[in-house]
Amino acid sequence: MGRWRIRLAAAVSLVLIGLVWLIQSPPAALRQAQERGFDILIQWVALRKQDGPDLTFPAAPQVFVIDLGARDETGQDWDRSDTARLVDTLARAGPAVVAFDMVFSGNCNDSAGNVALAVALARTPSVLGFLLSEFALPAPTPHPPLALAGTAAEHLWQVPGAEVACADLGAAAQGTGSVALFSDRDGQVRRIAAATLIGGAAYPALAIEAVRIALDDRSPILGAGLDGSREAWLRLGGRQIWLDPDADIRIVPSGPEVWPSRTLQANDVLDPKAALAALTGAVVLIGSSLPERGGLRTTAASAVHPSVQIQADLASALLGGAVPYRQADAPRWEALAAVTGGLLALGLILSLPTLPAIAGTACVAVLWGGVVTVLYRGSGLLLDPFGPLLVLGIIAFLTLVGQAALTGRAERLLRRKMGQLLPSSVVARLIENPALFRLTGEQRVVTALFTDIESFSVTTRQLGPRDLVRVLDAYFTLTCDIVLRHGGMVDKMVGDSVHAYFNAPLDQPGHVDAAIACAGEIIAATEAFRYSPALANVQLGRTRIGIETGPVVLGDVGSGAKIDYTAHGDAVNLAARLQEANKLLGTAICIGPAAAAASAMTLRPVGDHEIRSFGTLSLFTTA
Repeated sequence: MGRWRIRLAAAVSLVLIGLVWLIQSPPAALRQAQERGFDILIQWVALRKQDGPDLTFPAAPQVFVIDLGARDETGQDWDRSDTARLVDTLARAGPAVVAFDMVFSGNCNDSAGNVALAVALARTPSVLGFLLSEFALPAPTPHPPLALAGTAAEHLWQVPGAEVACADLGAAAQGTGSVALFSDRDGQVRRIAAATLIGGAAYPALAIEAVRIALDDRSPILGAGLDGSREAWLRLGGRQIWLDPDADIRIVPSGPEVWPSRTLQANDVLDPKAALAALTGAVVLIGSSLPERGGLRTTAASAVHPSVQIQADLASALLGGAVPYRQADAPRWEALAAVTGGLLALGLILSLPTLPAIAGTACVAVLWGGVVTVLYRGSGLLLDPFGPLLVLGIIAFLTLVGQAALTGRAERLLRRKMGQLLPSSVVARLIENPALFRLTGEQRVVTALFTDIESFSVTTRQLGPRDLVRVLDAYFTLTCDIVLRHGGMVDKMVGDSVHAYFNAPLDQPGHVDAAIACAGEIIAATEAFRYSPALANVQLGRTRIGIETGPVVLGDVGSGAKIDYTAHGDAVNLAARLQEANKLLGTAICIGPAAAAASAMTLRPVGDHEIRSFGTLSLFTTA
């Protein structure tokens, strides 16, 4: 057993090493599963806003969304004259910044709408959105004062150009930011690129630029790879915000239940009676939730998440100091957790009984879940909540399977040795309770079922020894499986016959009907077997079955060199005689009077007949 345990531990350790390697360099499918784990963590655990020096902005601005629906009840779109009136109205409320989750490109002429919008944008701090382009188009203006430090530029996506607002509008705005949102393989938006390189210059995301202007930060820095660290970070408003290693910033997506509290409809804002005092000093993001505007995305919180609400989520997280992030070394910590948890599970399962070992392994899993939750809740650090647990579960499962295999091997050896002396059902009882090494006689009512193959001597003359054994093996496998499935005990196989008992060695309610049902299934199965392609050239006779019930004596018979667990009584002998009676009656199943009386099934009488040693009896067969 010791050698087997060592081998088991070594095999499980090898599997563990392979799984740890997958965690450190996971394929796409595992990365996606990992991201779904982060989704659950982010959605269900509230990230505590950081406090202390340089962590929280005093009196941080509120974030509001202005939703551009239809201009009026006719469903007409907003034009630039309408937007100019909206911006003029907002300017009078005095927001810290107004950012547009849209691109004012095209129709760049001297129309009254363009002129009015340019004048309105100049009256309030404003940020215009732009889209990334694969073509070498003009760079966005104005260029934000975002500096790069260390190896930050190596982490940013570089594009040839961008689709930008009209030049007059860009000149009137105070900042510009990317409104491009990229989804993962499953279509969900989880991160936003903190900045993008266009023409060698770094341009931030819209929400980041809006927060920069709201905080009047004139020297934001995006850094990575400083002092040998692999981490990426954003210095904004005097506070360092950790980013994912590829300089992406994660969002904490809000659900539709949050949006109404921070959203105003543009038509309501233009109402002369509208109360807009709440917008004073606020970060205001303007966009649309209309599907036809193409601004709906999928996040963990909603399948139809307006992009302007995603930008609002990011702005709120930046201002509140609650941004989730992944460290570059996170996979190493997760691998260490997987190794430690796997070894603990291995030790527990190999040294404790099954239930305490499973309970201990569950405690290890709960401990990891607690560590992940506390770290995220307190700092925003994301560790994989399920990857190490998956490794732990696989190791526990493989170890338990290995333990079961060792136990099963010992049991098989015991069965093989004792199976030469005892029926399998008796061996099972001895394995469960070794104290029953010799089964004393007991009297109980059993239903005996005896089978025989008609004219089997003809078949034996047709077949050679090897083919005969092959046919009998297949026949006995078929019939014995049916007996066991109906709750019977296969006592022995003699020649071409099967001797089986029901209600032995343990109680079996309804054993008479179980035996009759078993007989019916055996007849149907053996008839199909006779005519199967495998026996095309073999004249195998039909199966005949005799059934009777009554009190018998069960127990061991024999000397210490050879014992046989069997039954003795009239019901057993009569079942053998009834099997033979099928030959004269022309039936396949012959049922004795006691079994017929005890059965709840509908049976067909076949008359009174003389049975050797038992006299005249009323016999029955299945209907």
